[in-house]
Amino acid sequence: MLNSQPQTLKFVKNQQGFTLIELIVVIIILAILAIIAAPKFIGLSSEARASTLNNISSSVKTANTLVYAKSQMTSLQVRQVPNRDDLIDIDLDGDGIFETRLKWGYLDNTDIEKWIELDDALTIQYQGIANTYIGYDIDESGQVLNNNCYFHYVQAANETTPPQLSIESSGC
Repeated sequence: MLNSQPQTLKFVKNQQGFTLIELIVVIIILAILAIIAAPKFIGLSSEARASTLNNISSSVKTANTLVYAKSQMTSLQVRQVPNRDDLIDIDLDGDGIFETRLKWGYLDNTDIEKWIELDDALTIQYQGIANTYIGYDIDESGQVLNNNCYFHYVQAANETTPPQLSIESSGC
């Protein structure tokens, strides 16, 4: 015979999901990690810009050494610029075109960009007849000086004073 008494169903408490406390703890941990990690990621672009400027400085030093050595080779055509003791032009590839100018044996400031490869993100700014600035135009004003993130080349002043190279990275 069938039991006519209603049977009580026992629901098994099945825990699925997280409690509110667990969720809050996870959110707090993620917030702490974000606070710690964010400055490191923000600083990466500044460090990359400063590193690029250091690489430009090294490239210009190497280019000056190389072009000076080439200018001393007797196989290359070198010509003095008329009425200028400080300038010579060099035909480096033997095609009859004097494409590189040296001042006191070092690269003229306007010839630097011919000897190094520059990223499109960099801007070149000339100031006067002796100064070249290569850097980042962060505020997109067309100039790099006001951003304080540049490499500065001052061409040789005389035969005993080589070019001056410096880096300003405080604004990178």
